[in-house]
Amino acid sequence: MKKELFPISKNNYVEFYQDGDTYYEKYLAMIRSAQRSIHLQTYIFEIDQFGKQVQYELIEAKKKGVAVFLLVDSIGSRNLSIETENELVRNGIEFCRFNSIHFRWFYRWGRRLHHKILLIDHESAMIGGINVLYACLPGSSVPQLDFAIYLKGPAIGPLSLYCQHIFKRAARKNIPLEKAEHIRHYPDGYDVGISVNDWIHGRSRITKQYSRITTEAQRSITIINSYFFPRRKFMKQLVEAQARGVRVRLILPKYSDWPSYILASEYLYDYFIKRGVEIYQWKRSVLHGKLATVDESWSTIGSFNLNYTSYQQNLEMNVDIYSKEFTHHLNQQIEDIISLGCDKVTLTDLHEKSPLKIRVFRFIFYLILSLIANFSIGLSFQEDHNKEHRFYHILRIVGSMFFFILGVLGSLLPIIPGFPFFIISFLLVYKQILLNKKIV
Repeated sequence: MKKELFPISKNNYVEFYQDGDTYYEKYLAMIRSAQRSIHLQTYIFEIDQFGKQVQYELIEAKKKGVAVFLLVDSIGSRNLSIETENELVRNGIEFCRFNSIHFRWFYRWGRRLHHKILLIDHESAMIGGINVLYACLPGSSVPQLDFAIYLKGPAIGPLSLYCQHIFKRAARKNIPLEKAEHIRHYPDGYDVGISVNDWIHGRSRITKQYSRITTEAQRSITIINSYFFPRRKFMKQLVEAQARGVRVRLILPKYSDWPSYILASEYLYDYFIKRGVEIYQWKRSVLHGKLATVDESWSTIGSFNLNYTSYQQNLEMNVDIYSKEFTHHLNQQIEDIISLGCDKVTLTDLHEKSPLKIRVFRFIFYLILSLIANFSIGLSFQEDHNKEHRFYHILRIVGSMFFFILGVLGSLLPIIPGFPFFIISFLLVYKQILLNKKIV
């Protein structure tokens, strides 16, 4: 397939959805409406109160003669049992676990299927960050803060071919590709671009979009992100935008399924707040959404987190909408999110109100996350295909892993000191981070 697959298309119909009952009802109704085919691709497929309904509707659709293709990530959906898989296959559903262990797995170990797509009849799609999962905090009925886009129109054509190609490659089956034949244009619709990150095929359009749009912003940038640990280059771009008069706001989680990620992310807050960037923490539920708006004219919603996993490893997808009307509506939704469910973070909160233990943990998890983030073989292949450079990238990564393991052994056993090896490992990783800054 071509490196960049999705041109910006005009006259698309777009609806915005937030995680909750309205979204679940729409999702299930889409499956029920299918006449010819369903492609569902997701990171997590959990057999909970929502997942059971999706499973039931997929089987019912197959009974009506609809071709059903279900692709789940082998790591993200590791709780999806073999019994459930067998039931789906018994009912005629084409089922595949993405990037499960095989001979080439060690080369592609970090490549995960992280996008979330439901494609119906090659005519309509739901794309966003919401897994097939009912996610609430324990004891709460407030759904996680997450988002999706319902899409119809010319953008569906290349999306349909892309989804089929991904399933065909993952399943290693010679399935004939179908073209979208009944594409409708909506004269009052929006300009839409679909952006993909996929390091195996050298695709980094989402990364480039964030970088470009931040550099060009004139008035405002608002980012909602669930696992926020961006590269230093992008951090600098946000601060530079703030310095030239752009209002920059980050809405980040107070609660997460990865609490250590929040602590590592909070270590970066000091850098932003001292330079005028506003930070808000969503407190009503888990924040899992990935959304951004710029200048009341551009918005993006999808699966992409501003961290090294999304930059370098995962298969990610965002929908970019080029519309003042849509972005204005989205910014109104964001104002409600801030006013009804967020606390603004101050330097006092970070330092004086935070116990020493928490501040130490922030630094420790920042170091750990910096280390783990760069244990990605994909880093060696994305930025430079020169064989000589690639060799040194791999050597740095393997070396840092080796010294990190020595550090762990030194911490557990009295035979060798562990701390010096941790330092060497971190310095090798930091060197790789500096090299990685040159990627746009």
